[in-house]
Amino acid sequence: MKILIAEDDQNISTIAKLVLERVGKHEVHLVADGRAALDTALSQSFDLIILDGMMPELSGPEVCRMYKEQKQNASPVIFLSAKSTPQDIAQFLDLGVGYIQKPFNPQTLCQQIETILKAA
Repeated sequence: MKILIAEDDQNISTIAKLVLERVGKHEVHLVADGRAALDTALSQSFDLIILDGMMPELSGPEVCRMYKEQKQNASPVIFLSAKSTPQDIAQFLDLGVGYIQKPFNPQTLCQQIETILKAA
């Protein structure tokens, strides 16, 4: 599976990339801000997009809205965020197919993603 991860925290993005590549055997592309996420998602094809809720340039929800408006057959979006109020989670689930709270457990990240995608 080809995955785009948009995350401005380098430690988090590096851990997620390592886990998804080594354990999940996925191809992972990283970007560090919302503008790069939108541009990359629109210019390439991904099986899954994982967006941080809060990023420089554009937030995850903003990226998701614009991406879905501009791309036919949009890829599923999972939000990865420390924001965890009921309102935040509801917004993430309205826009995307799932939500994973930070900090996430690297040992279960692949399984969490698989579970979300199966339920979508």
